Amino acid sequence: MCPNVPLKSLKKQAGFGMPVAVFVLVIMALLAAAIVQLASRSHFSATQEEISNRAFYAGESGASWGLSRLFFNSAGVADRAFSDAVCDAMGASPSLAGASGLAGCTVAVTCECKGLANCAVQTAGAANHYTLVSTGTCGSGQVRGLRTIQVGAKNQ
Repeated sequence: MCPNVPLKSLKKQAGFGMPVAVFVLVIMALLAAAIVQLASRSHFSATQEEISNRAFYAGESGASWGLSRLFFNSAGVADRAFSDAVCDAMGASPSLAGASGLAGCTVAVTCECKGLANCAVQTAGAANHYTLVSTGTCGSGQVRGLRTIQVGAKNQ
């Protein structure tokens, strides 16, 4: 015991540590809850960005697939009549089974001639302008990415 401090004043200070400890614990709990919520949001955001990137690459793959079907046949470079027929018939969903990075993704590819649904309507002998629209989709529910790639091409 301190020789200069009366016993009565020491008894008045008893129990002061308990409210301070409770206050510090409450502040620490609030900080921990905020950190957990921030980490959860960051994880969701990173997952959403990855799914969105995968959907973009699925769409790019579909556009490349559509262009190769449109301009190349088994004999090599395709003529306009072949490209017109392929464009009119295109509405496919190419398989992404071989692409391990695109597992769980789908792609749909469509083709139009100068904004028309049928290439045969175009003037004979004129160059055809094709518009390929490839839509890549990955994920499901809240964590879903959808990207649409539009490519313009011309065959003379």
